[in-house]
Amino acid sequence: MSDRRDAISEEERALLRDSLRGFLADHWPVGRAVERGTDAAAIRAIWQGLAGQGLAALGADPGEGGLREILLAFEELGRASCPAPLLGAVIANLLLRGERGQAELQDAVRRGAARVAVAFGAFDGDPAAGRASVARGAVSGRVAFVEGAAGATHFLVLADTPAGAAIVAADAAGLAVTPTPGLAVPPLSELSFAATPAVWIARPAAALEALALVGRVACAARALGAAQRAFDLALEHAKVRRQFGQFIGQFQAVQHKLADCLIRLDGSRLVLDGAAAAFDRAADDWRVFAAAGLAFAGPALRQVALEAHHAMGAIGYAEEHELPRHFRRIHADLARFGGAPGARAALAEHLLGPVASNA
Repeated sequence: MSDRRDAISEEERALLRDSLRGFLADHWPVGRAVERGTDAAAIRAIWQGLAGQGLAALGADPGEGGLREILLAFEELGRASCPAPLLGAVIANLLLRGERGQAELQDAVRRGAARVAVAFGAFDGDPAAGRASVARGAVSGRVAFVEGAAGATHFLVLADTPAGAAIVAADAAGLAVTPTPGLAVPPLSELSFAATPAVWIARPAAALEALALVGRVACAARALGAAQRAFDLALEHAKVRRQFGQFIGQFQAVQHKLADCLIRLDGSRLVLDGAAAAFDRAADDWRVFAAAGLAFAGPALRQVALEAHHAMGAIGYAEEHELPRHFRRIHADLARFGGAPGARAALAEHLLGPVASNA
């Protein structure tokens, strides 16, 4: 949980957005995003550059950027279709804040020298994510849906037996990494641990649940960035594409669909920012705001992706075009962690209490 009290101004936030957008435009050009998305060397290079911009330190000091700034950064990465390993850095920075025994790793993360991949395991929200246990300084188990595993130097494994996090070197004995291709690019991976040596950091289960929820909200912000870019492409297409002698943007049906998309985008941005603001002011009910934001943004942004394809027509389905990569990012990020159904279940539990078993 953040303890930031002094909010960063909107002007400073706008400068951060403009700076990051400009940097990505120069160093991660849209025209090469598809081929570079699976190029480990290119991802390492962009991460070093982003670390030089201060992005790898997000989460380490609440006075220099809270969850609102983290979501802004994720939104820009989604807009640029850039798979930089920011998720691992943010979770590691939040977990290790104030942890004196891990100063070397903390410094390496902030410099971009260490690339952390997070295995949420039992705290993922998806039963298929698996789980890991730790005993006598070694990790055992299987954990799926791990982002950025191929280029990671360290893995941060959240465990519930006992509650805490294990730091595992990428070259540790007993660790196997298996890519699981799907919508996400680069693909998510499955990790298998067989008494793998690790550094153990004990944390309450509630703190680990909060970290996992930060990860979910961050991925939703990345999907928002991808959806915004998809909408912008569809909007520009509607201004120049002609059918039946007029621009398709002049058809009322297209206008209404694009207007609905704009509402969904702005609404998603507002609810996610509201959850982040609640986190940054250490509000006790920030998890409720987060669940509400995820429950709204999930279906809203997926619909934006669909409507963008409808407006673009056949060209939007060609892999040579930019739009399919955003479609994949939106759906990959929003389907994770139990998706919108999991968020709605969390809201229902908040409102009604735990549902009694019928067994």
